[in-house]
Amino acid sequence: MKLYWARDVREADRIAIQEMGIPSLTLMENAARSITRALLEELPERLRGRVLILCGKGNNGGDGMAVARMLKEHGHSPEVVLLGDPARLSGDASVQYERLGPAGVPREILDGHGSIPALSERLRSADLVVDALLGTGLGGPAAGLSAEVIRAVNESGAFVASVDIPSGLSGDACAPPGEAIRAQLTLTLALGKPPLFTPEAAPLCGEVRVLDIGIPAEAASRLRPAGELLDAAWAGPFFRQRRPDTHKGDAGRLLLVAGSLGKSGAAALCARGALRSGAGLVTVAVPASAQPLVAAGLPEAMTLPLPETKEGTLSMDALTPILAFCDRVDAVGMGPGLGDFPETQALARELYGRIPVPCAVDADGLNAFQGEPERLALHAGARVLTPHPGEMGRLVGRTAAQVIAERYTLAPTQAEAWQAALLLKGYRTLVAAPGEPWRLNLSGGPHMAGPGFGDVLTGIIGALLARGFAPRDAASLGAWWHGAAADLASDRLGGYGLLASECADALPMVEGSLRTP
Repeated sequence: MKLYWARDVREADRIAIQEMGIPSLTLMENAARSITRALLEELPERLRGRVLILCGKGNNGGDGMAVARMLKEHGHSPEVVLLGDPARLSGDASVQYERLGPAGVPREILDGHGSIPALSERLRSADLVVDALLGTGLGGPAAGLSAEVIRAVNESGAFVASVDIPSGLSGDACAPPGEAIRAQLTLTLALGKPPLFTPEAAPLCGEVRVLDIGIPAEAASRLRPAGELLDAAWAGPFFRQRRPDTHKGDAGRLLLVAGSLGKSGAAALCARGALRSGAGLVTVAVPASAQPLVAAGLPEAMTLPLPETKEGTLSMDALTPILAFCDRVDAVGMGPGLGDFPETQALARELYGRIPVPCAVDADGLNAFQGEPERLALHAGARVLTPHPGEMGRLVGRTAAQVIAERYTLAPTQAEAWQAALLLKGYRTLVAAPGEPWRLNLSGGPHMAGPGFGDVLTGIIGALLARGFAPRDAASLGAWWHGAAADLASDRLGGYGLLASECADALPMVEGSLRTP
């Protein structure tokens, strides 16, 4: 699903109304009809009780008033509470307000702070509250009477269904600008909006349904999305049946530069992720002393024992054999468990710049650029960078908390600066690429809070690169597939304590469930 800022949705409305000749009141009636249908499908029992519809003076309020009329036509007994003076309603909202009387819908004007205690009582006794107060156009924190109503709704504990977006959120911001209604159901109109799915605001939205209101597809096609959701529907088309005559050389040849003394497990997990992602041939370039451990841990992977430092990490003498081996592979994964010794970091920087094939870089492969992040823009082949917020912060001089707060602008900016696909890990991982909308991953969760998951992810993305996926798609599919496999494995275990190796082993089950001929 593509996501659009509220300002872009308003442009789609304008195109539909002004250029395609669809009356704005028709779109409002369409919206109300879709909302009513969704409420009848989702909440039939609650509709039989007391239904309170809170309406503002804009189009969101107009939608709510039209819904009240339509629910009345279906035999229910909604009550409308209007926040503000009816004389100040917008054009279409004013029409909807005038239609309430003939339809027999009770309406009440909430005209001051003194009305809040009585409203609070009504909210506590309501079976359903429909929030049609503010809509997507809020430019800052809700204030005045609106803020008091929002607070009263939240304190009431009522079940809330929000129209388009929970009041108090902005359709042009990923995080709440202030206090917002906590909805259990959000019925958004025409197009998905980023705050309905970002981790900062999604907890306030509950279940989200996107409703068709009759805006032509041509109008939406002229918009540039802010982002895109990574879910099963998005990922499914990437999983294709192999040709009957496929052999291992056709399935992608991958070199992994990983591991060191005490961190051989990182290399093994990386290789496990790659093999479980369908890579045909996986070779692990590893310090000679760690080679027996990696080989014993995963016999299906080949190993390339290489010169090492006295600390048991790859030495600069490994540069030439690694670059020579790149002629035999389709992609490289680098970083897990390499270690942070200066000579090994120098090797990582040199390899990053000179590896000619696509390369996924994680962990110590990125830490090697601390203090020299501009060098990440200098590379011979395509790159996918997969930092977590701490690693990203060390690269760009910010704390992890600052990286998380700024990620929707920071990740695209740095992807452009480094000319690489950038996967910024975390809850609802963000993928950015030069000149493209960001992508937000919906799979995964707290069961992935353990060691080794990032190593598996590097192997997955490396395998996808080796199989010919473009860097942005490899990062995006890797993020979703990784999280979906963890979700599946966790569900089967029934609790926390999921191992990264178990996540890797669930990858084929996810792929098999979605594969198309």
